[in-house]
Parts: sequence; structure tokens; C-alpha cells
Amino acid sequence: MKKITNVKNIGNLFLIIIVLLYCSSCTNRSGATMGLFTAKSPVAATISGDIFVGWAIGDFTGSGTISITSAIDNNNTCVGEFRYTSTWTLTGEGSISCKDGSMAVFNFKGLDNLRGYGYGNSSRGPVTFTYGMTADEASKYLQKPFPEVEDAIENRDKDEDDKSANLKNSIPKT
Repeated sequence: MKKITNVKNIGNLFLIIIVLLYCSSCTNRSGATMGLFTAKSPVAATISGDIFVGWAIGDFTGSGTISITSAIDNNNTCVGEFRYTSTWTLTGEGSISCKDGSMAVFNFKGLDNLRGYGYGNSSRGPVTFTYGMTADEASKYLQKPFPEVEDAIENRDKDEDDKSANLKNSIPKT
């Protein structure tokens, strides 16, 4: 009778350990989480001057879904699917379609099981995105969403250089 009780205790302990492991999924600084059978990562994307944010949810088979919303027009949402083509190199491909009628195809590269980046093309223009990253980490991979901002900065710098040159030329030489 003593042995049966010990076996029951070991079985209960094993069950408790499994439940604790399942409930204590891995989490990174961006809020990405990995459980026993699924992973969920925040997504940030740029599509031709628009910024999209949302989530990617993948399962143990290496495939999953994406749901993102435009930060400029909250009515423009996009959904899609992705799949790893190689779990060894953490590379994959996917596609999304948006309410505004645009569609995109992309490839991605995982940096680890919860973080990565990707590039692609859409009917609106180029696509860049990250998943499982903080804003600082993502900025290295995302295309600048508004080219006019870069132009404004370049023009500002050029104007400053021109003003400096004019000031220098207006100072009488002694």
C-alpha cells in the first residue's frame, strides 16, 4: 500500500511540474511569449509610408497567423499567414491581405525563436517588419515610414550648410 501512495505522489508531482512549465512561458522585453505549443510576438511593420502594429501567433508546426492594424487608419486591418521554410535557419515566408485591398508577400529571418525581421513587396509598395522586438531594436530593420521626413532633414542640413557658408563669406577678411 505504501508503494501505491508514493507512485500517486510522484504522478501528482509530475503533473504539477508540467502545469507550472506550461503556465510559466518564456517572455522577452517586447512582450513576446512562448508557451509549450504556441508563441505570440508583437509585430511592427511599414508598408509604403504607413505604420502597422499587431501580433503574430505561431504554433509548434512552424506556421501561424498575423493580424496588424494601421496606425494612420484604424479601419485598415490586415490578416495573413506565415510558415517557416527552415526551422534550422529560422527562415520563412508569408502573405497578408488588407481591408483597403492591398496584398503583400514577404520573407523573414528569425534572430531567435521569438524575434526576427522581414522584407517584402505589396501592391502599395515595399514592406518591412519586425516581430518580438522593442521599438529600439525594431528601428534597425524597419524602413523609414515617411520619406518626406528624411527629405526634410536633408534639406534642413543643406540649408544650415548654406547659411554657414554665406555667413563665412560675409565676414570681411582682415
